[in-house]
Amino acid sequence: MLVLFRNVCAHNERLFSHKTYSEIPNTVLHKKLNISQNGTQYIMGKKDLFAVVIAFRYLLSREDFLIFKNELVKVIDRYLRKSSRISRGQLLDMMGFPENWRRITSYKKI
Repeated sequence: MLVLFRNVCAHNERLFSHKTYSEIPNTVLHKKLNISQNGTQYIMGKKDLFAVVIAFRYLLSREDFLIFKNELVKVIDRYLRKSSRISRGQLLDMMGFPENWRRITSYKKI
């Protein structure tokens, strides 16, 4: 899944709303963030940009992930300040981010 997102970046394609055909497995973070489900399938954080964030949470050191997360928050906030085309909720939804996504560092990634 990460390779597919990397290719989107390498080919200068639209990243924020990209969805892949492959998905990451369910994680403890999906459950702890109380991500909504359709039956037994989580509707966010499986094939979207939030899935990349979850993967980074597992792959990066805590310090590196916090740096990444802080930069991501800044990019999102900067975009929303400059654009009136989309609301915060709409943008987060398009990226596959739950409203409480910033709490991802509150939980252990067991």
